[in-house]
Amino acid sequence: MNQLSPTVSSAPPDTAFDKKFGVIAFGLLLLVILGSTYLHHFQPHVLKVPDNTDIASWTHPAFEQTVIYDRLTEGERAKLLAEGVPRGDQLLFQFFVMDLFTLLLGWICFRHARKYFGFWMASCFLIGSFVFTGLEESMWILLGRFIPQTTSSPLGEPVYGTYWFTKGALWFFETPITACIGWFFLAYSCVLVAGKVFPKMGVLGRATVGGLIAMGIDLWMDPIATSAQLMNWVWAKGDVLLVLGIPHTNFIGWFLLIFLFAIFWENLPRFEERWGRAKATLIFYGIIFVTEIAILLFFMVWITMLGNLFASMGIQQAVNLPGSW
Repeated sequence: MNQLSPTVSSAPPDTAFDKKFGVIAFGLLLLVILGSTYLHHFQPHVLKVPDNTDIASWTHPAFEQTVIYDRLTEGERAKLLAEGVPRGDQLLFQFFVMDLFTLLLGWICFRHARKYFGFWMASCFLIGSFVFTGLEESMWILLGRFIPQTTSSPLGEPVYGTYWFTKGALWFFETPITACIGWFFLAYSCVLVAGKVFPKMGVLGRATVGGLIAMGIDLWMDPIATSAQLMNWVWAKGDVLLVLGIPHTNFIGWFLLIFLFAIFWENLPRFEERWGRAKATLIFYGIIFVTEIAILLFFMVWITMLGNLFASMGIQQAVNLPGSW
């Protein structure tokens, strides 16, 4: 039994299916990336992509309606208004330094996964996590752009949107591939570490540990990435609870996505034993899609419940922990 995971598929490799699956799945993913990249850079009006070079033109939210606005000094605000998002218009830099570096790390993790788990399971992890995070991020981003201006939080504060990414040469809908592939190699690494450190744990235990490791990484990564010096993504005001200057739902989301995805992926061999490789693949991606919607609905209910709890305690504005960040 493979010590990295107790659920490695014991079925013989289906070379014919794997080849067909690889061509179709990676081919469709490439087409979506090319189409999304074209829309993002050459037809930005279609999805209302904010202009990195003209921060004063932001309307939903406006610059002063973003979380980072409150974190900056007057001098930093003036600099951003004058110069735009740092390296926001340097597509060659974003491609060669950000995209290619992320692709390299993703390729290293994919080769490791293919060696120990086979092409099929490695591809399901890569494409599944890529689509899982890309769709979830894009849904929140686009909902934030197109929700009515009059929306309010449960505390009665106006909600100006959600968030968006500012940088990336290649895109998956409105999520840069750096975020999608970055999520893949972080998720894979966290699940792998959980399995190595706690080899006797069951699937739920390893998924929990992997999710907590990922959330811990994000707790120090996001405040840096959203600083004035980087501004890799921008949050709109409106969340009822901020942690380190970041909406708390971001950290809960990191845990939930990796926790759930690890469970789905580790059950792939069982799906295969019961339904065969082709049907198991469809079920795996179907579960992912349904989970995307479920997580979206969960957070809508969660935010409302938390906001109502705060309101019942007499809290009338967003809680910021700690406020100095």
